[in-house]
Amino acid sequence: MLNFQTERRDQDKHSVRLVYCLSVDLIASTEAGLKLTTTKLDSFNIALVEQITPHLERLELVDTILKFTGDGWVLMTDDAGKVTALCCLATIMANRFQDEMGHKTGISLDSVPALRLAICTGRDIRVKLPDRRIDWVGDSARRAVRASGYCLPNEILIDETVRHFVFRDFDVRPVDVNERSAEHRPKNMEESFTLYVLGELKPEVTAESEAPGHFVYTLGAIGKGEEAAAVAQRGGEHLIDAATGRSGPRDVLQRRLRSWNKLVSNLRDYSTAIDMLRDGLAVGFSPDVTTYNMLVSKAPNFDAAKDWVETMRRDGIWPDVDTYNALIDKAPDYDVAKGVLGIMRREGVEPDIITYHKLIEKAPDCEVAKSLIETMRRGGIEPDVATWNKLTDKAPTCDVARGLVETMRQEGIEPDMVTYNKVVEKAPDYESAKSLIETMRQEGI
Repeated sequence: MLNFQTERRDQDKHSVRLVYCLSVDLIASTEAGLKLTTTKLDSFNIALVEQITPHLERLELVDTILKFTGDGWVLMTDDAGKVTALCCLATIMANRFQDEMGHKTGISLDSVPALRLAICTGRDIRVKLPDRRIDWVGDSARRAVRASGYCLPNEILIDETVRHFVFRDFDVRPVDVNERSAEHRPKNMEESFTLYVLGELKPEVTAESEAPGHFVYTLGAIGKGEEAAAVAQRGGEHLIDAATGRSGPRDVLQRRLRSWNKLVSNLRDYSTAIDMLRDGLAVGFSPDVTTYNMLVSKAPNFDAAKDWVETMRRDGIWPDVDTYNALIDKAPDYDVAKGVLGIMRREGVEPDIITYHKLIEKAPDCEVAKSLIETMRRGGIEPDVATWNKLTDKAPTCDVARGLVETMRQEGIEPDMVTYNKVVEKAPDYESAKSLIETMRQEGI
């Protein structure tokens, strides 16, 4: 029996799956990089991670396999439920990458490469690499990378399998890649398969799709706020109608509530979120602590956020740590934020590491921020690299920042590229900044 179980685990470890791969390729990235100074190039590479991370989080793609290819990204998953999210991410990248990278780096938009994007499927085998990371090896990445070679700037191409998943929610049209010029053809294409251009979202039908929250986020991210609000409202009405029906098991109703909350969380427009809440209340919909926490976080100022906390209490819903973290984030200054911390403690809500991170961000100086770290420890919360990064950001000089980095190491916390980025920002001159960049390279960052 033991041998059979071991053999079964080995088979699972090397299981074969249909894998969906998104290839994001920066056009002429090497040429663009050579035109940048070393400091600018380092900032650009750091910003690549910062730019894509929030989109991965909001589209629930953080569990996909993500690899940097040197010229862009490859995302891979065997979860068919993630295909729509991959298309949403591709849409955001095609529309927003250059603007977001220009904003993050200060590099002119004409110096930020455009993208080629393709989503293809393939038969892959699951493998465990020597460093214990899981990867997929097979056809999906090869097909996606080759297909991206046919792309026009900021165009998205998909294969037939992906088209079947998304043609109801996106405008999709076939493309004859053989008519593309040599400039827009891959050097090698081992096999031929049909490709389609992934066009714009269809707001009129996405409200009743399986992932309206992803579409709301995508439309908002690409600057189509009115369409995002319309999809959220229609999707909210659809979910409320379903949730207030007389039939359906409780777990189904709970899933609908979570979907409704996701719609609200992906909205950027505060007034639309209020309208959706009112519509829900009018038909007997019962918001939970997650609903109110999102409204607190979306509130335009501290007073409005505080009013939502009071509304929660009147509705018999007790604020939790996420509620107070959102309220601290809205506080106009450190003293007000610290007052919220006092209320938390009086109500028996224990602060977490995020609470202290937000307090450190609002601290008036480095010494106050350092005292918060000691308070964390007394409460049994150990600072992590993100904590130290926020503290380093408060350092008044480069020397103080470097001292904090040394303290991190003494406590067994290795600085990351964000840490050094903050130290480099405080460098008094170019030569000091170059020296710090060289230190990063020596440490494998």
